[in-house]
Amino acid sequence: MLTIILTVFFCLNVEKPDSFIIFSIGVLSFLLIYKLTSYLVDFKNIKHKSRIEIIFLTIFFTMLFIPMLHIDKSEISEQENRILAKPAKIFNKNGSINYDFGKNVNEWFNDRFNYREKLIALNGFMTISTNKNLEIKKDGFIDKQTGFMYYYRNFYRYSPNEIKINLAQLLKLNEFCNENGIKLYVLITPPKDEIYPPKSSVIKLQENTNFEEQIKGVKGEVKIFYPIDEFREAAKNNYVYFKTDDHWTDDGAFEGYKVLMNEIKKDFPGVNVLTDKNYNYSYNKRIRCDWERNYSYGRTATKLGVFDLDKYHDTDYRYFKHKDSENLKVKIEHKPMHREKEYFYPKGADYKVILLGTSQNENLTEFIPYTFKYVKRIRTNNVKGLSDGESTKIIKYWGNDILEYKPDILIFCITYDNIRRLLYLFKD
Repeated sequence: MLTIILTVFFCLNVEKPDSFIIFSIGVLSFLLIYKLTSYLVDFKNIKHKSRIEIIFLTIFFTMLFIPMLHIDKSEISEQENRILAKPAKIFNKNGSINYDFGKNVNEWFNDRFNYREKLIALNGFMTISTNKNLEIKKDGFIDKQTGFMYYYRNFYRYSPNEIKINLAQLLKLNEFCNENGIKLYVLITPPKDEIYPPKSSVIKLQENTNFEEQIKGVKGEVKIFYPIDEFREAAKNNYVYFKTDDHWTDDGAFEGYKVLMNEIKKDFPGVNVLTDKNYNYSYNKRIRCDWERNYSYGRTATKLGVFDLDKYHDTDYRYFKHKDSENLKVKIEHKPMHREKEYFYPKGADYKVILLGTSQNENLTEFIPYTFKYVKRIRTNNVKGLSDGESTKIIKYWGNDILEYKPDILIFCITYDNIRRLLYLFKD
C-alpha cells in the first residue's frame, strides 16, 4: 500500500514523471516495508531494549519520507538566485542512455525537497547567530557596524557554466535586434555586497567566479557593460547602493549611465552625455528607487521586518533633478501585461530608445529620458496579470511592443542577481 501511495504521490508532484524513477521508488519502498514487516512479525519475541531500538528506527525511516511530502516545481530559486535542476531522464534526446541519471536524480531532489528553503535559512542563521554585531532576520541580516542590510540569497555567485549558459541568451537577443535594425546595449549592475561587503558577518562570501573574465566571450558580439570598477571608485565618495534597499542610488545609476552612454556615443556621435552640471541636488534619508518615484524606508528593510526603521535611516542620500525637468513630458500606462512610461524631451537627441528591464531601471529614468527625444520604459517585473516566473519571458510578452515602437536603441539593464532569468528570455 505504501509503495502505491509513494508512486502516486511522485506522479502528482512531477509534471512528466520518468518511468524508471517510478520503478525505483516502487522497488525501494517494497524492500523497506518488507524489512520492517519482518522485524515486526517477531516483535513480541524481542527483548525490551531491542524493541526500543526498532521503534526508534521505524520513526527515523518514516521521517526520511518527509522531504518527499512536497516537491518544489519552481524553475528558479528566489532564495538562492539560480535555476533549479531539471527532472532526470534515463534516456538522452538522441535515444542514448543517460549514464549520469543517478547524479541527475540526486541534483533534482536536492534542489526541490520539502522544507529545503527553511533548512537553508536555518543554516544561515546558525552560521552568524553568534555574532553580536549582527541583527538576525528570517530572510537576511543587518550589519550593526555599518547599518547595511542584506538578503541571505544575495550572497550566491554563479558558476562559470551558469554564466556561460545564461549569457548565451544575450547573443540571441543581439540577433533579434540586428535583424530589426536595433542597436543593443546591456548594462549589468554588480552585487551590492561586492561593493559594500558586510564587515560584521562571519558568512564566507562565495568566491566570485571572475565575472569580468567570463563575459569576455559575449562582449565580442554584444555591447555588454559591468561597471564594478567604476562603482568601487565612486563608492569612496558617494553611496552607490542604499543601506536599507538592494537598488542602486541616483549616484549609482549615474555611474552606470556614464559608462553606458560613453559607449553609445561611439555609435551615435550626435548624442550628448549628461554631466553633473545638468542637475540640481537634494538630500533625503529615505529611499527613492521604484516606479512611483516616492520616498520610502526601502524594500530590504521592510521585507526583513525591521521595526525601528528610523534608527537605520541616518544617511543623507543625494538625489538628482534635471534643471530642465519641466519640459519633460511623461505618459504612464499600467494595465494588464503593460507597465510602461513614454517620455518626450524636445531637446534630446533625435532617436527612439527603449529602456527594458526590472525595477533597477527606475533610477536610470532620471538620466536616459533627458538624453534622447523619445524614450519608452518597459517594466519586466511586478506587472499586472503576470506571475514573477512568467515575466521572465520577455520576448513572448514584449517582443511585439519593441518591434512596433521601432527603436534605434534598446538598453537592457539587469542586476547580477537576475542573470539567471536570461535563460527564459525567449521561452514561450
